[in-house]
Amino acid sequence: MLGIPGLAGAGAKAASPVMTFSSAHEIVDSIVLEEPAELPPFFERPVAQTSHWLLTPDSPVTQSMELPHSLVVMKFGGTSLASASHLLRCANIVRQALPQRPVVVASAMGKTTNALLHASTLALETGEVDISAIRTIHETALKELGVEMPTSISELLNELEKVLSGVALLKEISMQTRDRIVSFGERLSVRTFAEAFNSSRKDPQEPDARALDAWQVGMKTTSGSGSADSAFSSVEILQESYPAIKHHLGPLKLAYSFVPIVTGYIAKDARGVITTLGRDGSDLTATVIGAAVKASEVQIWKDVSGVQTTDPRVIAAAKPVQVLTFEEAAELSTFGSKVVHPAAVLPAWSAGVPMSVKNSMAPELPGTRIVPELGGKDVREGRVAAISSKKNITMIVIKSSRMLGQHGFLAHVFQVFNKFAASVDVIATSEVTVSLTLDEGYKSVDLSAIEDELKEVAKVSALHDMAMLTLITHKEDSVTVLKESCAAFEELGISLEMVSHGASNVNVTFVLPGDQLLMASQRLHKVFFEQGG
Repeated sequence: MLGIPGLAGAGAKAASPVMTFSSAHEIVDSIVLEEPAELPPFFERPVAQTSHWLLTPDSPVTQSMELPHSLVVMKFGGTSLASASHLLRCANIVRQALPQRPVVVASAMGKTTNALLHASTLALETGEVDISAIRTIHETALKELGVEMPTSISELLNELEKVLSGVALLKEISMQTRDRIVSFGERLSVRTFAEAFNSSRKDPQEPDARALDAWQVGMKTTSGSGSADSAFSSVEILQESYPAIKHHLGPLKLAYSFVPIVTGYIAKDARGVITTLGRDGSDLTATVIGAAVKASEVQIWKDVSGVQTTDPRVIAAAKPVQVLTFEEAAELSTFGSKVVHPAAVLPAWSAGVPMSVKNSMAPELPGTRIVPELGGKDVREGRVAAISSKKNITMIVIKSSRMLGQHGFLAHVFQVFNKFAASVDVIATSEVTVSLTLDEGYKSVDLSAIEDELKEVAKVSALHDMAMLTLITHKEDSVTVLKESCAAFEELGISLEMVSHGASNVNVTFVLPGDQLLMASQRLHKVFFEQGG
């Protein structure tokens, strides 16, 4: 809400009603008349007659006001922050972006999260409290930066020891306690990053970096916990987080007085209990903040040069993907790509905030842009954008024991899976059979209990150690892509258990035996990316 406040000054006279208005930058969306106090001497006419002055560069009102700028959200992953040299490299990337007003989101440094999980297991099983690995990571970085141990970091390390001592004493650990333990990774990381940025500052006019826990900027979730070893989390980010984040960080658009370094991955629920967003949840933190402040862009900084056509650790010939749509990025991450958290695309997509995935080791490289739709400069060649895959998939085949055509079979199946909160990736149905896949690495499922529930209406069989291979391709190319893929599978003697096409506008997914995944991936990458496909 902006307006011309009534100010009393020498020689000021009683004023006419003031126009107060709400504004999104220069756009007035509502007007309210209020009765002010007195106006300063330079307003000799009622405000309604001087409204042509409002929010113009030469206005006496706005000459001393700074018009709002966009913010850019920059998220740095753990491998990008693994040591003092990594921290300084990322601090320099942030420093180069200061004209864009960065909001930094940081993951835990290096392997800190794994070290915290190990420390919690050690305390639980042996009663030993050992945080030496966590302490060494941060103390070494600070020493190499030439910075004395800040009180804030010492206090967090002491608090961590106390929490682990409680676990060792009680010989038990709840999901809430585990979330609290792993939260120390991000909390230590942002404070160390802030020290790296501030200690390397050469221009005294630069703003200081300020470490902030996510709940300090308004991030709030439902109650629950995140997975220790997958992207799954039972918590959801509350809608009230968006206006709260805008309230806390929005003023930086007008006056960029500090560089916020915000913890990724963690939040608090309404009771003040720490929650986590699943592994790699810092991506989600970044896009929620980006959506809340309507950022110019959300940048995901990692140790790879953007999204690749496939996993470069598996296929050396993988190439960078220059551009993806939000829908393509969402499908790619859901079906196995580890570059972006599966839930992270939606907040940016919904808010229309573009994303990019960039390499902190080579910041000069363009990386991958993620945009609403292709067109203009955002074009690409080839029928397939990228290939992703998942291993250790379980395929469930449910065959109805009822008469053909009897209604209610599908409804009953879905009710059972909903009861056990089973997350289904791919599903195919016929009159009497339902085939679907479950990723138990993402979220464990009680298969025997599901089978017991379905015995009255169906025969259930499970195929373990399966894999999913997904091609990101648009529907207009999908017939050709299916034809060429099946020809390759036939030549290799690969047996397909399921094909999913049509539910999504941008993907074709094959379910096949896990021991044939590598061979299939290599051949399809060769067909679509190494032979001009």
